[in-house]
Amino acid sequence: MLVDNWQKFADNFKRKMDQKVSCIIPAHNEAKTIVGVVEACLKTEKIGEVIVVNDGSSDKTLDKLQPFAQKIKIINLSENQGKGYAVSMGIEKAKYPFLLFLDADLLNLSPHHLYSLVNPVLENKADVTIGVLVTPFNYYYASWPFSGQRCLRKKDVLKLLKKMKKTKYGLEVFLNERLKNKRTIIIPLIFSQNSHLTKPRKQKDWLYAYIKEIWDIFQQTIAVKSLVYREQVQKEFVKALSLYLKINYLKLKKYLLEE
Repeated sequence: MLVDNWQKFADNFKRKMDQKVSCIIPAHNEAKTIVGVVEACLKTEKIGEVIVVNDGSSDKTLDKLQPFAQKIKIINLSENQGKGYAVSMGIEKAKYPFLLFLDADLLNLSPHHLYSLVNPVLENKADVTIGVLVTPFNYYYASWPFSGQRCLRKKDVLKLLKKMKKTKYGLEVFLNERLKNKRTIIIPLIFSQNSHLTKPRKQKDWLYAYIKEIWDIFQQTIAVKSLVYREQVQKEFVKALSLYLKINYLKLKKYLLEE
């Protein structure tokens, strides 16, 4: 009996040690930060593979990935399809039963941040973990619903891929709703320095990119409402946003509603 119990313990221990995650990193114009994110992933033992989806970048993101071509999987999309689509493409190529999603604009990322995200899921203490970036400059936890740092089980999202591809920057809101009954843990990812590159430092048209991201999140948030309700709320939202940002209403409306 003692030998059998020991063998069972040894088998379970080996199984846990062998468990790996597929890390998926969607990247659109992230040449300044993508190398640091990839290097942190490659140093993390529990990450079995790194999949970077270059989402139609117009900068040198793809060039920055080339030195890692033998160590990671690179999916190159010729046109920008949006975050939801890029992540879905990565999931389709993932070979492990656990998935880790990371944003490509993170700074000062270390393996201990990644271990804190993946271990609760690998050890079956949670179905989903969501990381909140905590720094001396930002110590608020309220932003967790929009965090792109997540670990989850692949089986829980495989049937959602078709809809996920259409979520754009509303991906996190979509996942929050679809996985709301899963065991979810919010993990503080503590950084002593800046944790990510801000949009003004990433791109010249950062304001419109930021507006587009807000719009995608807003769209996904009201997606469950009736058509009449959505149209009315969208109209009021665009008006309020244009007034707040002092941008011409018709110009902003055209920008947001273009496909």
